[in-house]
Amino acid sequence: MNKKNVSIYIPAFNAEKTIRDSITSIKNQSYQFDEIIVINDNSNDFTLDIIKEFKDVNIINNVENKGLGYNRNLGVKNSSHKIIASIDADVVLEKNWLEVMMQNFEQSENIICGGKMIEELIQNKFNAWRAKYYTQNWGDKSFENPPFLYGCNTIQHKSVWDTVNGYDESLHTNGEDINYSNKIKNYQHLKMRYCSDALAKHLQDDNLNTLSNRVWRYHSFGYKIKKPSFYKTLKLSLKQLKFFFQRSFQNLIKFEFNFISINFAILIKFIVLEHSYYKKLRK
Repeated sequence: MNKKNVSIYIPAFNAEKTIRDSITSIKNQSYQFDEIIVINDNSNDFTLDIIKEFKDVNIINNVENKGLGYNRNLGVKNSSHKIIASIDADVVLEKNWLEVMMQNFEQSENIICGGKMIEELIQNKFNAWRAKYYTQNWGDKSFENPPFLYGCNTIQHKSVWDTVNGYDESLHTNGEDINYSNKIKNYQHLKMRYCSDALAKHLQDDNLNTLSNRVWRYHSFGYKIKKPSFYKTLKLSLKQLKFFFQRSFQNLIKFEFNFISINFAILIKFIVLEHSYYKKLRK
């Protein structure tokens, strides 16, 4: 394989617990990155101080919090190379992640690839629940044209980003990856590929509140109805009620009693969060 130059960027907001591990995993790749960019999205913890420990990392400092869609565009725009990877600030890469990914660029430039991410801290019941119901991978086999690629660990040729005119900057916390994947599907010459051998680990450690917010953001901002409305609030609430009964029935059968209480708490918190969001935007 001929060595090609590759950039990688990380959008980071209040990532002091994990950003050091993320950057270290990038620097320890068997196939070396040529450029590392970290976008500090106006963090109010020690994220920036930790990033500064790495002297060969390019830092972009946002003076206000801009969100994922904006930061993904910013990362691509500021990358020096045509092949551009990205991971979230709570993700660590296995040593051969980039080596595996780069095999795809020998065949095509018009491609974006996503790796397989697994949860690392599943001894925590909230993380175990998330790993069961909100896994961020498509299984153990690689294939082309997945429903979408999770934004947590991807690599693409800049021509893909140019063709689809980038990420939707109105999507601040979730849904930008689904939206981006859907835009790619409109172009027959662009390819998406899920690479199960490119492994990454998720270091996110949730409690009930952070998990509830994560589930709400995933559904509310990734849903096909974008504009807040009573109809959207009702549809999403009914959808969560359906999930509650389906999951709880399965949990009873499998004696997963710890999950039933989480199911119920997620349902209640989701309805409250979605209703509050709708009321706030109505004012």
